[in-house]
Amino acid sequence: MISCDNGFQEALGLVSDASASATRFCAATGYIEVFQGTASPQVLQFLGVGSAISGREVLVRHPDSERGAVRFLSLDGPPLPLDREGAQAWDHGGIFDVNIRAFDDLDAVHAAFGAQGFHCPAPVTDWDFGSLAVREVVEPDADGICVAAMQRVYPPLEGYAGIGGATSWIFNSTQIVPDFEAARHLFVDALGWLPVQETQGYAAAQDGANCMGFPPGLAPKIPMKIGIYHPHGRMEGSVEVIAFDCGGRDFRGVPRPGRGWAGLRFAVTDVDVIAARMAGEGCTLSQPVSLEWRPHGPMRALACMTPWGARFEFFQAA
Repeated sequence: MISCDNGFQEALGLVSDASASATRFCAATGYIEVFQGTASPQVLQFLGVGSAISGREVLVRHPDSERGAVRFLSLDGPPLPLDREGAQAWDHGGIFDVNIRAFDDLDAVHAAFGAQGFHCPAPVTDWDFGSLAVREVVEPDADGICVAAMQRVYPPLEGYAGIGGATSWIFNSTQIVPDFEAARHLFVDALGWLPVQETQGYAAAQDGANCMGFPPGLAPKIPMKIGIYHPHGRMEGSVEVIAFDCGGRDFRGVPRPGRGWAGLRFAVTDVDVIAARMAGEGCTLSQPVSLEWRPHGPMRALACMTPWGARFEFFQAA
């Protein structure tokens, strides 16, 4: 069952071949395919690719969770350009990644992604914050589908009872923003979401180790702000924004959609309330439209492009 007003339900990835991407992703994570079919003209028009183009979509998810799914969509004809073509991890604009838990063995999960054509910009990194320690690796592929895999070292991970396998469902999405305070205002003041976590520091500890690919000699000197937000303050379908003070390139205004993470999809009880809250906040809003969100049924849908170029789609059951 879809969980309404509780963070994003799925991430939408625009790729060269939806079936091939789904097969690789499932092989790396243990996810299963739950739906595939021709993309409806209404959905493609809603995405902004035009009614004359056809496409195919494949939905995959963790076998023990309906949340945190990934929908791969490919369009007929030549592949579109990458959404963040040539971007480094610290360049702002669009959607950078989605996050997944490695429960027991991050090295094995990393190897599984590597076997499926994902390639990391930096080795597995150990983060020790005193009260919290994690291991993390960032895994992009040739379509710009970027996954950050994380393993909790201590304290013990909670909140995943009944979730088996080597990895979790997708629980968070990271976006690099040019203005941290403006992004925080959108989530907290406009949408009324709660902070899950807010920190500031530097892109790496003194040894320079980091998972984003910063040069180790520079990373400890680069200021960084991080905020994670969710309607109820939980890290389940949450959105994370990071601002690096290093003058990254700007990918806010590139033509979208492009290959990579094309959007986050939220189930909500009232799209009109969402539209009212985001209006006047520097967002570009579509008019609500009627379409079918397969396999969930007919919906009333609203699209929002944030000021930093991330697309959020909101669906209300019709």
